[in-house]
Amino acid sequence: MLKLPTIKKTKILKFNKIWFSYFFVKVFYLFFANLVYANFTTLGDTYRYLAGPSAWQGNLLVSSTVMMDTLASSSAMIFGNYLGSLPFLIISFIGVYYPISKIQMNNKTLVYILLLLSFPSFGVWTSIASKEAVGVFYMGIILAGYIDVYERRNVGNLFMFFFAIYLCFIFKPQYMIGVFGLFSYTIISRKLGLNSGWKLLLFFISVLVGATFLYYFRNVIDDLSKLMPAHFSTDAGSTRDNTIWVDQYDFFWNAPYGIYIGFVGPTFNEALSKPTHFLAWLESMIILGVFSYFLIKYTATVLRFGRINVMFVCGFSILLFWILLVHYPFSALNPGSALRYRGSFYAFLVILFYYMYSRAMSPYLRCPVSKNGIQQ
Repeated sequence: MLKLPTIKKTKILKFNKIWFSYFFVKVFYLFFANLVYANFTTLGDTYRYLAGPSAWQGNLLVSSTVMMDTLASSSAMIFGNYLGSLPFLIISFIGVYYPISKIQMNNKTLVYILLLLSFPSFGVWTSIASKEAVGVFYMGIILAGYIDVYERRNVGNLFMFFFAIYLCFIFKPQYMIGVFGLFSYTIISRKLGLNSGWKLLLFFISVLVGATFLYYFRNVIDDLSKLMPAHFSTDAGSTRDNTIWVDQYDFFWNAPYGIYIGFVGPTFNEALSKPTHFLAWLESMIILGVFSYFLIKYTATVLRFGRINVMFVCGFSILLFWILLVHYPFSALNPGSALRYRGSFYAFLVILFYYMYSRAMSPYLRCPVSKNGIQQ
């Protein structure tokens, strides 16, 4: 077992300065959203939540909208409309801080990760009263629980963990498919002590189960996809004409393209038509570029040494596929919706990717990456 070096007091102080700076960035986005961004586009349902038309109704604990109306309007009564979003900013900050606190990393790496989590689309939508801010919170708590499972530890703060799962079921129950798949794959691999070959077989079984599920419910899924255009206003300037779900089973045939624009937001042609779309497209290209760079780097390392971390490749693939698949119906017809809804799981993907990537690369770099020194 490798022992980690003791972190000196000066480094702890520097570490806190980094987090203080990140919190200040989120405060900046709170005011930027209200004073600048709101002049160019609507802030989703933020002002509606702060007004709270359905606050304190009987279905408070099972309706995400009623819950948002209740919490946001109560906050607005205390802090006012601008600072009424402050509690949501704080919980989204916790959703980033808590899982990262479970990972050993140096200050330089921390700065890079927080820079990725400081892009405008993520910063704006998760620093105001929004379901995305709540999404960052519960996805972050769930991710922290997953890191404990990966490290063969007991999940810390079980109450918070199950509370986060409850919120996920209320706000984005479709995300639980990917979360359940990731946890199941990891727990089964750990409990049975599977080697790489058996982990790979388990992955193929997971793929087969998922494909069977999609095939069995293909008609239901196809019918539901035909209803999605009705939820997008044609009066909205960025809403696209529905050319994605026209013929039978278009949901499946057009899924690759839909997943792409559902994550990226604006197409290249749309980016050229409007400066705000271009900035959003550029942001997405940087994100994809960063992920691609590290995937290429890992692939080159695998080819050089002839070893692959199956848990990283297969586990992350299971989570990524399901998250992006269930995300795309709600985002493919409007680039603004794509970027906004992406905020709920974006931090989860960035932190999880770094964590699993660093664990996979640690044997080659000869450096510990976990707090207890356990190597994969």
